[in-house]
Amino acid sequence: MTAPTSRTRAQESKRLHVVMRDGSLLEGLIHIAEDMSLVNFLGSRKGGWMNMVDAHRPKLHETPGHLIVQTDLVVIVSAPDGNVSAVSQTGAGQGEREVEMHLIGGKRIRGVMFMAPMQRMSDYLHQCGKFAGITRAVLLPEHHELGDIAVNTSAIATVHEAKSEQ
Repeated sequence: MTAPTSRTRAQESKRLHVVMRDGSLLEGLIHIAEDMSLVNFLGSRKGGWMNMVDAHRPKLHETPGHLIVQTDLVVIVSAPDGNVSAVSQTGAGQGEREVEMHLIGGKRIRGVMFMAPMQRMSDYLHQCGKFAGITRAVLLPEHHELGDIAVNTSAIATVHEAKSEQ
């Protein structure tokens, strides 16, 4: 009799920037499957808890350590090295829709969501679960480029389809 083979996926360390509801910024490493998106990773945390190693709050000049973060209190997550996609490849295969969202606290983000051409945004956001992926995200009005991000859907106050800027 042979031992069962496990189907564990290779894990990689990836650096994340995490903006919390109180406005604080966390930076640290997570261990994530090589082909997993930010949205899937964040949505799959047991009890909503995410482990970060070599983590710190840049403005406080802390020594990097191990932090356990409650994802319910996260607003935005990005991978500053550009090595983690916000949405899975299957999500990216859908139609693109440029959107502008207003977050609680007054921040505005413009970017692209991947959804079916006639799909209602409310249905899309409902099916996303806790986090929605936004690509080519820009913080407004500063036009600060954020890249691919995951946004906590409970932090979105309003969202609307944006008119393309030509």
